[in-house]
Amino acid sequence: MKLNTLKYFSTVIVFAIAVSAGWWLWNYYMQSPWTRDGKVRAELVNITPEVSGKLMSVNIKDNQMVKKGDLLFTLDETAYQIEIDKALGALAKAESDLDKANHEASRRQRLPANVISKEDLDEANLTVKSMQANYKAAQAALEQTKWNLAHTKITAPTDGYITNLQTAKEAMPLPASHWLLWLISIPFM
Repeated sequence: MKLNTLKYFSTVIVFAIAVSAGWWLWNYYMQSPWTRDGKVRAELVNITPEVSGKLMSVNIKDNQMVKKGDLLFTLDETAYQIEIDKALGALAKAESDLDKANHEASRRQRLPANVISKEDLDEANLTVKSMQANYKAAQAALEQTKWNLAHTKITAPTDGYITNLQTAKEAMPLPASHWLLWLISIPFM
């Protein structure tokens, strides 16, 4: 009987040691876990053209390292250059109309009061204000078309690696909201 008791107690002691060792290892792992798996989070920058147009050149390859300011794509500039020419013409016409309105208003102001009515003088002054507004609108339209032309060249906004390149040179016209690729930003470089 002593032998059975000894076997029983030795089994209980071994089991207790195993449970306490397991409990200690579990607590140790929970306080300082170790794993071979790892995760890296990258900041993705979505590259999209700000203007629409046909893709003329692709200056990068997938998984290529780029620096901030490197040229990635070029869109067709022809339509935007035509728009600039139109805007320059509209600006010249608005400037001419403003000069004509200023000349007419100053001519009417020099006339004696009994020759011109106050209504005609007010109309000339309002025409000047209207032509000034047209001139400012033509200037704004020219600036917008210059901005559009400048954005036909798409450059890297930050250092990083090109990934998920979704286009080739033969691509059709792109809407301004169509994304072309992702740039994995490398802020530590």
